[in-house]
Amino acid sequence: MASYDVEGLDAAIDWSCDHLQDDDILTGWTHLKSNLRNCDRLEQFVARYRNVKHVTGRGGGYVRGTGPVLMAWPDMADLGQLIQAGGYHVRALCVVTWNADAIRPWVTAVRPTILGDDSPWMELTPELDGVVLEALKSITRTVNHNNTISAGFEKDQVVGTLLALRDAGIAMDAEAIEGWSLANGWSGKNPQRLGQYVRDINAGKRPRCRAILRADYADYLRRRAAGDDD
Repeated sequence: MASYDVEGLDAAIDWSCDHLQDDDILTGWTHLKSNLRNCDRLEQFVARYRNVKHVTGRGGGYVRGTGPVLMAWPDMADLGQLIQAGGYHVRALCVVTWNADAIRPWVTAVRPTILGDDSPWMELTPELDGVVLEALKSITRTVNHNNTISAGFEKDQVVGTLLALRDAGIAMDAEAIEGWSLANGWSGKNPQRLGQYVRDINAGKRPRCRAILRADYADYLRRRAAGDDD
């Protein structure tokens, strides 16, 4: 994670180059092609070297070669897209931030090394409740992450779990949950959809799903969170 200033940008470029291996491609990512022209340092860096390629989120953000990625000014939706579009190619990731709040939940979950000005990260989002964390781990193991969580078994599993937590009176922080999911293998739009389900349920809505969880599931999660696996 690098700050958007001279010190941070220089450190981000150096860090990304340090993670290059033989035959690697260093990918520079911006949401739009025009974004690169707004930063002379990054534009010159991308133009200077043959093994540095520029991709844009609007163009799909697909990482075509294995190696480090220098990702400039993303939000959490952009991070989800990057993981979906070619995350298996990403050997190392450095994110240059312009709005700390846009990715604070993800940073809280990942706890990356901070390059440059670290003052925006003195305050992070609240830690997840232990029961919620156990629920998220269970969902993550169960759903097929190639599928949307807006339909089918994946929706039943996700919504059923969130409703069980809500009915048990367990507080859920939508941003923290979205950030955790993004940091733990969820990709595409699914982290956003997960966060929106939480916001809807917290607001009193009950998204439709088929009941597939046992009645004492929340109690089971509490025992797991307490370290009692029996």
